[in-house]
Amino acid sequence: MSQLRILFDFFVIVGAQTLSLFNTVMLLWLGLTVLLTGNRRRPATIAGCAGLLLGAVFFGGHTLILTAASSTAIVVAWRVMWVVAIAAPYFWSLSIFYYSGNPNAGRWVRRILTTALALLLVLFVISPLPSFYEFALAQNLQPIIAVAYVPYLFLCFTLPLIALRRPRTIPSYPHTEIGQSGPPSDRFRQARPWLLGAASMLALSVIAFAYTAYTIIPRAIPISTNLTPDVFREIYIADGLIAGLIAVAIVLLGRAVMSNNVLLEQVQSSRGFFARWRTVVVLLSAGSFLITFLYNTPIRPIYSLLLTTILAVVAYVLFNWRQHVERQDFMDRLRPFVSSLRLEERLFSPDASDSWSEARDLFDALCRDALQTERATLQFDAPSPPPGGGASGPRRLDYRWQPAHDAVLSTAPFRANGWVRLDADHWLWPLSDSRGPIGRLVLGPKFGAMEYTAQELQVAGACAERILDALAGEQIARLALSLLRHRIAEVQVMSAQHKRVLHDDILPQIHLALLRIESLRRKPADWESSLDEVASELTQTHQRLSALVREMGNAVPTRLESEGLVAALHSALMHDFRDSFDAIDWRADPAAGESARRLPLFVGEVVFYATQEAIRNAARHARGDDPTRKLRLSVAVDGAPGLTIAVSDDGVGRSAGGATTSAGSGLLFHSTMMAVVGGTLIVSERASGGTQVTIELPQV
Repeated sequence: MSQLRILFDFFVIVGAQTLSLFNTVMLLWLGLTVLLTGNRRRPATIAGCAGLLLGAVFFGGHTLILTAASSTAIVVAWRVMWVVAIAAPYFWSLSIFYYSGNPNAGRWVRRILTTALALLLVLFVISPLPSFYEFALAQNLQPIIAVAYVPYLFLCFTLPLIALRRPRTIPSYPHTEIGQSGPPSDRFRQARPWLLGAASMLALSVIAFAYTAYTIIPRAIPISTNLTPDVFREIYIADGLIAGLIAVAIVLLGRAVMSNNVLLEQVQSSRGFFARWRTVVVLLSAGSFLITFLYNTPIRPIYSLLLTTILAVVAYVLFNWRQHVERQDFMDRLRPFVSSLRLEERLFSPDASDSWSEARDLFDALCRDALQTERATLQFDAPSPPPGGGASGPRRLDYRWQPAHDAVLSTAPFRANGWVRLDADHWLWPLSDSRGPIGRLVLGPKFGAMEYTAQELQVAGACAERILDALAGEQIARLALSLLRHRIAEVQVMSAQHKRVLHDDILPQIHLALLRIESLRRKPADWESSLDEVASELTQTHQRLSALVREMGNAVPTRLESEGLVAALHSALMHDFRDSFDAIDWRADPAAGESARRLPLFVGEVVFYATQEAIRNAARHARGDDPTRKLRLSVAVDGAPGLTIAVSDDGVGRSAGGATTSAGSGLLFHSTMMAVVGGTLIVSERASGGTQVTIELPQV
């Protein structure tokens, strides 16, 4: 029985020393992490870092006292520990009140704690603390400890728990960009369970400390007569219990720091710290136990040194292994974005019903594998009409996004520099190019109530742009292939029609005219009437040939080559479409004319024929079913910063069968050609009625 008691006492001592050493290294690790990676301009980061590092100093001195270090070390540690024991709880309380979710509660609680701290310092000045040996040899517990310090600890460790349990009162979250931090309540909801757990453990440790100070310590003083083995055992058990509760609080707080950016006050650069958090806890637990066990075991120092070296090697191997696993995981998540898009396979596949399949697969892989997000949506503007007609407009790719979540999109800004946090759960990345905003990526919360890292947000933004590039490339290639097939079919049909017209109509007319001319040579007396018939037949033949030439394609206007795009458009509008509208408004910026003259001829042709097609569609379809409807056309050419041509009509609009509903492949073809030369063709409804076609070249 005595051997079991000795063994039990041995493990009680080792356990208390292990927990003290564990708290020392864990607080030091967390404190340095917050110091090096946190936003040191934020009050929560400063207070949290100070509290963690001061806690590490306290438990360092506590470990020296428990291991019965030299008398000089114990005396110095005793003095330092009391200074730290006063300051560390105060900084802990300040940092936690920052996340309480109720600013009013935080203010009055801070006033209470500051007042208590000031009173405690005054008491320590009036009645200085005794040295360690004076305290140990005293006849009773010092009044300042019993009367002042225990209530002070109770306030520091229980008021945060009360504040954390108060409801959130801040109604909204102001938009903040990446690298900045919003109000503390934004992260409070996700970090709340861990902070509540840590505050609860600290509150329990205060209760255990009060019981020890009021019940166990008085029975051990003076130690010369009252410190029996049973009391000594009780002190170590109580010390281990208090240190254990604090250790659990440190682990829970570290989880909140690593996963929810609590105390850091900025988005972490990567997931490295959190990915190794469990490893750090396990290794420091094992290392603390091994060191204290070897310290209390009467073995030769070489064995202690050897085991400590083995532990260091194992820790280093695990670190390298974890880096390898993270790299492999990163490559696996990156593979869908660097592998072949199989564009040729999908373009020539007989089943091309879903042209967004690759974009959806990439977006699902991004959200599911790379980001591990619960939901997300990618909204963008389609710069050209989709196949089959229609007009451009917003498009979106959704990943587990429900209609109930669309409310957050109404508050999302369209222009921002980098990532913007919308609320506690959603982040926004604005997508833009040289023309301006083209869409936005909205991410919901991550699984596991964790925060996004800066690396994940940067990858998300880059991948979203990659997805849009892939989608735009596929759409343009599909449109080009579809138009090519359509043009080939048109050419084949037109060739057959032209052959038939030439063979069945024009050539017989020419042959008949030749026969009549030959008959004139034989019967010159009837030349007058026969000559009229020949002239009529040749005129009809000329008209038919001219129509065939026009169907085969228009030549480049002479003014487009000599005077530029603006003059050619004005000439075509005034001559070719003068009778198609009741009124025509023409406005051209002089700067646009100068810029248009510098366009390459090919680009000028593309813009000219696209504008001509927009005008032709307005003339054909803007009146709808009423051919007597008055129709007014407006053409505006602007030249800053790029070249913009707006063709507007006051017709029936698209919804009533207007200018683009039945446009066929005309605008679709010209929209694709504009995309080839780096421009856009966008069809939209006018607020006052009618349709507007905007043709734009961002840079001239």
